[in-house]
Amino acid sequence: MKIITKTIRKAYNHWSPCKEIRCYHFAAAFNGTKLISFTQNNPIKTHAGAYRIGENFNLPKYKEHPFYHAESHLVSQLLDRYNSIDPNWSIVVMRINRRGLILGSKPCENCNKLLSAVGLNDIYYSTDDGNFSDGYSLIQVEELTMPMIMV
Repeated sequence: MKIITKTIRKAYNHWSPCKEIRCYHFAAAFNGTKLISFTQNNPIKTHAGAYRIGENFNLPKYKEHPFYHAESHLVSQLLDRYNSIDPNWSIVVMRINRRGLILGSKPCENCNKLLSAVGLNDIYYSTDDGNFSDGYSLIQVEELTMPMIMV
Protein backbone atom coordinates (compact mmCIF):
# COMPACT_ATOMS: atom_id res chain seq x y z
CA MET A 1 0.00 0.00 0.00
CA LYS A 2 1.26 3.40 -0.97
CA ILE A 3 0.45 5.12 2.36
CA ILE A 4 2.41 2.50 4.31
CA THR A 5 5.43 2.87 2.04
CA LYS A 6 5.29 6.67 2.39
CA THR A 7 5.09 6.38 6.19
CA ILE A 8 8.04 3.98 6.36
CA ARG A 9 10.23 6.26 4.23
CA LYS A 10 9.27 9.37 6.21
CA ALA A 11 9.82 7.59 9.55
CA TYR A 12 13.29 6.40 8.59
CA ASN A 13 14.16 9.95 7.46
CA HIS A 14 13.24 11.18 10.98
CA TRP A 15 14.72 8.21 12.84
CA SER A 16 18.01 8.80 14.63
CA PRO A 17 19.18 6.24 17.20
CA CYS A 18 19.70 7.45 20.75
CA LYS A 19 20.81 5.46 23.83
CA GLU A 20 18.10 7.04 26.01
CA ILE A 21 15.21 6.08 23.73
CA ARG A 22 14.37 2.41 23.23
CA CYS A 23 11.84 2.84 20.41
CA TYR A 24 10.47 5.56 18.20
CA HIS A 25 6.75 5.69 17.40
CA PHE A 26 5.53 7.53 14.35
CA ALA A 27 2.01 8.31 13.11
CA ALA A 28 0.91 9.66 9.75
CA ALA A 29 -2.49 10.85 8.55
CA PHE A 30 -3.52 10.60 4.91
CA ASN A 31 -6.32 12.06 2.85
CA GLY A 32 -6.40 9.42 0.13
CA THR A 33 -2.68 9.00 -0.61
CA LYS A 34 -1.76 12.59 0.30
CA LEU A 35 0.18 12.92 3.56
CA ILE A 36 -1.52 15.62 5.64
CA SER A 37 0.26 15.20 8.98
CA PHE A 38 3.23 13.30 10.43
CA THR A 39 4.21 13.05 14.10
CA GLN A 40 6.55 11.27 16.47
CA ASN A 41 6.21 10.42 20.14
CA ASN A 42 8.37 12.10 22.77
CA PRO A 43 8.93 9.75 25.73
CA ILE A 44 11.32 12.15 27.47
CA LYS A 45 9.44 15.47 27.61
CA THR A 46 5.96 16.12 29.02
CA HIS A 47 3.69 18.35 26.97
CA ALA A 48 0.68 20.52 27.80
CA GLY A 49 -0.98 19.33 24.59
CA ALA A 50 -0.96 15.73 25.84
CA TYR A 51 -2.57 16.89 29.08
CA ARG A 52 -5.19 18.84 27.07
CA ILE A 53 -5.99 15.70 25.03
CA GLY A 54 -6.45 13.82 28.32
CA GLU A 55 -8.81 16.50 29.62
CA ASN A 56 -10.84 16.87 26.42
CA PHE A 57 -11.30 13.15 25.80
CA ASN A 58 -11.42 11.96 29.45
CA LEU A 59 -8.22 9.89 29.29
CA PRO A 60 -6.82 9.79 32.87
CA LYS A 61 -3.48 8.28 31.79
CA TYR A 62 -2.72 11.31 29.61
CA LYS A 63 -3.58 13.65 32.50
CA GLU A 64 -1.45 11.69 34.97
CA HIS A 65 1.48 11.16 32.55
CA PRO A 66 1.26 13.92 29.89
CA PHE A 67 3.64 12.45 27.33
CA TYR A 68 2.53 12.51 23.72
CA HIS A 69 1.95 9.16 22.07
CA ALA A 70 2.39 9.41 18.31
CA GLU A 71 -1.37 8.94 17.83
CA SER A 72 -2.40 11.60 20.37
CA HIS A 73 0.16 14.02 18.94
CA LEU A 74 -1.29 13.36 15.48
CA VAL A 75 -4.87 14.01 16.63
CA SER A 76 -3.74 17.20 18.37
CA GLN A 77 -1.98 18.40 15.21
CA LEU A 78 -4.97 17.58 13.02
CA LEU A 79 -7.38 19.41 15.34
CA ASP A 80 -5.07 22.44 15.50
CA ARG A 81 -4.67 22.52 11.72
CA TYR A 82 -8.17 21.60 10.50
CA ASN A 83 -10.45 22.20 13.54
CA SER A 84 -12.23 18.93 12.74
CA ILE A 85 -11.30 15.44 11.64
CA ASP A 86 -12.61 13.75 8.51
CA PRO A 87 -13.53 10.11 9.22
CA ASN A 88 -12.34 9.23 5.70
CA TRP A 89 -8.72 9.96 6.59
CA SER A 90 -6.39 6.99 7.09
CA ILE A 91 -3.82 6.65 9.87
CA VAL A 92 -0.57 4.66 9.77
CA VAL A 93 1.25 4.00 13.06
CA MET A 94 4.68 2.37 13.27
CA ARG A 95 7.52 1.75 15.70
CA ILE A 96 11.23 1.52 14.98
CA ASN A 97 13.72 0.34 17.61
CA ARG A 98 17.29 1.59 18.13
CA ARG A 99 18.62 -0.97 15.67
CA GLY A 100 16.27 0.19 12.93
CA LEU A 101 13.86 -2.75 13.01
CA ILE A 102 10.12 -2.24 12.57
CA LEU A 103 8.23 -3.57 15.60
CA GLY A 104 4.60 -3.87 16.70
CA SER A 105 2.80 -0.59 17.18
CA LYS A 106 -0.84 -1.43 17.73
CA PRO A 107 -2.40 1.64 19.39
CA CYS A 108 -2.81 1.32 23.17
CA GLU A 109 -6.23 1.31 24.84
CA ASN A 110 -6.18 5.08 25.42
CA CYS A 111 -5.09 5.86 21.87
CA ASN A 112 -7.82 3.53 20.56
CA LYS A 113 -10.39 5.45 22.63
CA LEU A 114 -9.06 8.74 21.29
CA LEU A 115 -9.02 7.61 17.65
CA SER A 116 -12.57 6.23 17.97
CA ALA A 117 -13.79 9.40 19.69
CA VAL A 118 -12.65 11.56 16.77
CA GLY A 119 -14.04 9.12 14.20
CA LEU A 120 -10.80 7.71 12.79
CA ASN A 121 -11.36 4.04 12.03
CA ASP A 122 -9.08 3.36 9.05
CA ILE A 123 -5.94 2.58 11.06
CA TYR A 124 -2.90 0.56 9.98
CA TYR A 125 -0.15 -0.37 12.42
CA SER A 126 3.16 -2.20 12.28
CA THR A 127 3.49 -5.74 13.60
CA ASP A 128 6.45 -7.45 15.28
CA ASP A 129 7.39 -9.21 12.04
CA GLY A 130 7.89 -5.90 10.20
CA ASN A 131 4.61 -6.02 8.32
CA PHE A 132 1.41 -4.04 8.88
CA SER A 133 -2.15 -4.84 9.86
CA ASP A 134 -5.49 -3.07 9.85
CA GLY A 135 -6.74 -5.31 12.67
CA TYR A 136 -8.31 -7.75 10.22
CA SER A 137 -5.65 -8.69 7.70
CA LEU A 138 -1.87 -8.69 7.36
CA ILE A 139 -0.28 -6.38 4.80
CA GLN A 140 3.11 -7.60 3.58
CA VAL A 141 5.82 -4.95 3.32
CA GLU A 142 8.17 -5.10 0.36
CA GLU A 143 11.86 -5.47 1.12
CA LEU A 144 12.59 -2.28 -0.82
CA THR A 145 10.93 -0.21 1.88
CA MET A 146 13.35 -1.43 4.56
CA PRO A 147 16.41 0.73 5.38
CA MET A 148 19.65 0.02 3.59
CA ILE A 149 21.74 0.07 6.78
CA MET A 150 20.81 -1.29 10.18
CA VAL A 151 22.51 0.31 13.20
